[in-house]
Amino acid sequence: MIKNIVFDVGGVLVDFCYMEYMRKLGFPEEVCKEFESDIILSQLWNDMDKGDLLMDKAKIKFKARLREMYRPCDREVDLFVENIKGIVKEYDYAEPLLQRLKDSGYKVYILSNYPKDLSDLHWKDFKFLPVADGYIISAYERIVKPDEKIYRLLTERFGVNLSESVFIDDRQINIDAAEKLGMQAILFRDHDTLISEFEKKGIL
Repeated sequence: MIKNIVFDVGGVLVDFCYMEYMRKLGFPEEVCKEFESDIILSQLWNDMDKGDLLMDKAKIKFKARLREMYRPCDREVDLFVENIKGIVKEYDYAEPLLQRLKDSGYKVYILSNYPKDLSDLHWKDFKFLPVADGYIISAYERIVKPDEKIYRLLTERFGVNLSESVFIDDRQINIDAAEKLGMQAILFRDHDTLISEFEKKGIL
């Protein structure tokens, strides 16, 4: 019997709209793609998710990385960091969806890979957060998905039975890890598809 619904954040409850964000800052498309490959999708960002790298040090590393790979982009990096509150947008459906699940009798939890500085900046404004029964942020735990230890924190901290839980994430590697631990899991594609999957499972 399903009792708990566990959500990822980026790409599921909020739009990690980094390309749109950089375009609004006036970055040429070439620079946007360079930032995507050598910052957003790089080990540096993973180190931030893991809590091993904070933004002040990351900014120095971003500049060095881009200088090494392409050309000096110090001005662009400064703009990127100084305005970074705008790199995510909460989806309109996020808070109502969590509330609907709560009203249906489920416990709702958040399990997210997220940098410490950015979680401090963003999470206080997420409307869905007060609805959740608990949350785990990777940078504070120094563990990132798909490491099984971060999933097991749901049990250790909140008493969640993983076999009674459904996990929603937009990355297959994280879905696979959850399923290995006995969770049911849904690979997130879009809101409408998620609702259909919930209906198939008898959740909504």
